[in-house]
Amino acid sequence: MKIQILQLAVVAFYLAGCAATHYHEILSDGVIFYLKVPEARGVAFASSLDAYSPHLARKVDGSRWAVTVPAGSEFRYFYIVDGAVYVPECQFYEKDDFGSRNCIYVPE
Repeated sequence: MKIQILQLAVVAFYLAGCAATHYHEILSDGVIFYLKVPEARGVAFASSLDAYSPHLARKVDGSRWAVTVPAGSEFRYFYIVDGAVYVPECQFYEKDDFGSRNCIYVPE
C-alpha cells in the first residue's frame, strides 16, 4: 500500500512539474486527442463513450501520445498516465463522483 501511494505521489509530482500539454485534431470521421508527456511509459484515454474503458494511446514521436475516438457527440474523458488518472487543463469540466473532475469534449 505504501509503495502504491509513493508511486502515485511520484506520478502526480512529475505531471505537475512537466506541464503536460493536451489538444485535439478534428478529422472527418473522428477526433485525435494528443497528450504531450515525454517521460511517460504508458498513456491511456478513458471516456464516457464506452463506460470509461481505457484505450491505450500510441506514442507518435518522442513526446506526444495520441488516441483516435469517434466524433459527433459530447462526451467526458480523462487520461491515465503510468497508471495514475490525469485530467489536463480543459475548456469544459465536470465534477465526478470521486472528488475529481473530467474534461468535457463538445463538438465544434
